[in-house]
Amino acid sequence: MEPMIVISILIIAVVGGFLIGKHSGEGRLVGKKGSSVRPITGAKTEDEAFELALFRIGGYLRKNVDRPLSSALKDRQLPLRRVAEDAVAAIADLNFFLEDGSGEIDEDDLTRIVKEAVRDYEADWNISIRLSATGPVRVRTNAENLLDVLYLILHNAAVFGHEKGVVATVSRDEEWGKVLVQDEGPGFTPEALYRAHEPFYTTVEGNLGLGLSYARKVVELQKGWVRLRNGPGGGAEVEVGVPLA
Repeated sequence: MEPMIVISILIIAVVGGFLIGKHSGEGRLVGKKGSSVRPITGAKTEDEAFELALFRIGGYLRKNVDRPLSSALKDRQLPLRRVAEDAVAAIADLNFFLEDGSGEIDEDDLTRIVKEAVRDYEADWNISIRLSATGPVRVRTNAENLLDVLYLILHNAAVFGHEKGVVATVSRDEEWGKVLVQDEGPGFTPEALYRAHEPFYTTVEGNLGLGLSYARKVVELQKGWVRLRNGPGGGAEVEVGVPLA
């Protein structure tokens, strides 16, 4: 299949999935125990949502596919295989957000899952993350999908925290196994706190703005929740809760 046909199919699928999500009630932020706390205030109509989705996807493809390929045409010293692999990887990343995030729920150790996410992220990006955990926390979750969520959250913390001071803490209370990820960046703006879960909301040019909305969707499918706030001493905090086993 031609690459542009593949890209076109992906765009239709992503936009279609986003609009279906709006109709199925996914356009709300959800707090503890699934209580709706705040409606989305972004795109107000289906047409606006469609235009925003196309704008974000177009910017992402220009940044991660079109520009690298154009650079390779101008600079024949660039390794063709590497450029092609990077372009394909960018499309694969876009396709990743099409996954529904569901999966079989089973009992697992949240501490083990967080350790694996931290280890994978440190290996991929050569960034040190401080992990705090006191022992096993048995939860009901889909470990593979939760790993994806934690990886995304760690990545956001490292990027916006300027690659320093990222801490992941595992804890529990009477109902929830919890993971708190903190960074030393500037924290969330009031608008970002309000809209960060909104699909395609981003403050970075060329980004999709699907990371936190995808994370929220996956965790909610596991009967859990995601909370965002600024830390008392500065920096952003993202907390994930999943049910105890």
